[in-house]
Amino acid sequence: MIWVVLGLGVAVAVGGAWRLGRPRDPRAPAADVDPLDRSSLRPAYRRQVRGYRPAQVDEVAGALRAQIAGHDLLIAELSGIPPTPLVDETRSTDRPPAEVEPSGHDPATAAARRTVVGPPAPLRAVDLLAVLAYLVAAVYVLWGVITDVRGGYLSQGVQDQQAFEWYFGAAAHNLVTLSNPLFTNLQNFPDGVNLMANASVLGLGIPLAPLTLVAGPSVTFLLVELLGLALTAFGWFWVFRRWLPVHPAAAFLGGLLAGFAPGLVSHANGHPNFVAQMLVPLVLDRLMLLAGGRRVVRDGVVLGLLVAWQVLIGEEVLLLSVIGMGIAALVLLGHGRLPVRLMLPGLGIGALLALAITVVPLGWQFLGPQSYSTIWHPPAGNDLAQLWSRATRTVGADPWASAALSMNRTEENSFFGIPLLLGAAAVVAVGWRRPVVRALGAVVVVSCWLSLGEEVTVHGRPTGIPGPWLLLEALPVVQNVLPTRLTLVAVPALAALLAIGMEMVRVATVRYAGHAGAAAGAAVVAGVLVLLPVVPTPLVVDPRPPVPAFFSDGSWESWVDDGSIYAVPPPTVADARALEWQAAARWGFPVVAGYFVGPGPGTERVGQYGATPTAFTQWIGQTVLDGAAPPLDDAQVETFRADLVDGRVDAVVLPEQRDDAPLLLDAVTSVLGAPAREGGVYLWDVRKLAGGTG
Repeated sequence: MIWVVLGLGVAVAVGGAWRLGRPRDPRAPAADVDPLDRSSLRPAYRRQVRGYRPAQVDEVAGALRAQIAGHDLLIAELSGIPPTPLVDETRSTDRPPAEVEPSGHDPATAAARRTVVGPPAPLRAVDLLAVLAYLVAAVYVLWGVITDVRGGYLSQGVQDQQAFEWYFGAAAHNLVTLSNPLFTNLQNFPDGVNLMANASVLGLGIPLAPLTLVAGPSVTFLLVELLGLALTAFGWFWVFRRWLPVHPAAAFLGGLLAGFAPGLVSHANGHPNFVAQMLVPLVLDRLMLLAGGRRVVRDGVVLGLLVAWQVLIGEEVLLLSVIGMGIAALVLLGHGRLPVRLMLPGLGIGALLALAITVVPLGWQFLGPQSYSTIWHPPAGNDLAQLWSRATRTVGADPWASAALSMNRTEENSFFGIPLLLGAAAVVAVGWRRPVVRALGAVVVVSCWLSLGEEVTVHGRPTGIPGPWLLLEALPVVQNVLPTRLTLVAVPALAALLAIGMEMVRVATVRYAGHAGAAAGAAVVAGVLVLLPVVPTPLVVDPRPPVPAFFSDGSWESWVDDGSIYAVPPPTVADARALEWQAAARWGFPVVAGYFVGPGPGTERVGQYGATPTAFTQWIGQTVLDGAAPPLDDAQVETFRADLVDGRVDAVVLPEQRDDAPLLLDAVTSVLGAPAREGGVYLWDVRKLAGGTG
């Protein structure tokens, strides 16, 4: 039923938006045509008035405008003063020439003159080569996974890769079974998991479900990471080429930093929701178009669709992006470079459309089964020294020194290096008169400042200086964000400053050396030198534990009716191998416990990682921890068996190849008796405990 509701909601929203955004029939009379405006006359009459062919006049006028715009940009680059944008009707595809009024009477043109940049520049065919270059870089970073897709995993992400592969599998299973796409009981059986309340990347898992079903979730995970890195880099390259007057080489290196900064490479260890940020530059591009005040409905509709899609890919990335764009907007607004009134209609359309598409998923996330309102995190601010230090996966870095400054290997969110920070500071100092440079500098400073958390630490030593996060940690929604991740907001801002700085070097070289080729080369050399400390190395890949044949050959079907499998020990954040058993069995059975976020015990709706452990689970965990099974009495044994009945467990499974298999075999046998052996596992049929057929 929920598939029908979601499908109808999306269809109605998109259909209505398409109807509103349809271009007006050119034959229909325009209500706002100025009778004295000769641009509204029919082409045949305009020809008589002009005395020349309209196409010829437009071509010459367009060439002159392009020359003027080029000279203005060059003057602006040399002087450091941003140019007044010239709206070129021949380049704009937002509305036909017959609708363009003289610039002195066009409110949109007047507003565009007050914005920070001019009309977007078109991409050239050669710019598409950047996609291939970024894809090669992504292959280099993920080479270990590519060469062993099913046999290896990104071990520095602990079990995060397995968790996201399971999300892709759950989305595919829900699709083919027409189950609720926002919920599943494949984990945490029988209570289940609220997928919207987890980082389930449904916005990618559902479209890629056919690939998951055919090739497996490990292939889907690899594809998302590859394209996530490459397309995020290209998205920012595209924005820099369209909106910043910079050389293509500067835009390319800026995109390279935006897509492969240490923070994104770190998250590539197992967080595809943070790697796949390719929609963020598209959202910014649409906001820039709205500032031009042209096709308000169309741009608002596209903005709403992009925001809704990003919600289903990763809400935290969207929140971080809003924070960064908000900081920049405040600076531009203070300089009178942000036409808010002109943007409001498009923003309203986008907000309404995004809400119409996501209202059901968001309602399910916060009010549905297994939802929670908040979750506790340990102090997660950046060490101040992390900002200028070297990340683990960068050339020449000391991994142990990096580890001492970060939460873990997947949260090395800054590590910008001294050259990049000094270069950004130099660009801000030289280009201070340009509002866009001030805005980018503010994004870097404020986001890095907020990332320091509740107390400023330097090389692991508390300074006693309160951090700015104390002002935000009690705010709804924001309180669930790890402050360290706020430095991800600074990444595209630093990339834009890098591109602008390279352009400054190029223009200055042209001015003093007079050679365009040498100027471009000098800019590239400067950019490469700044980026050397953040050049990534391939991610670490280790072998996966093998999946027992019991699951891959279908033997499990004889042991599971309509209940679940209890893995010994149950899957957790540290050991999620049972989730791979499900993929091998085509998600044919659920498991007890798991790696997910859900509500903890009590009525406070505070989230926790994993299921609330039962008495049996706690006893097994203590056995592993102590290296010996704690003593039991008959009452405890009955409690453990009751736990299995309550969990609707059909079979308890222990893989033979676990290092601690002998210890766990003796422990579980003391509770359930002697096991059977089949397909590389020890088996206890517990269906009889609940009066089943076992």
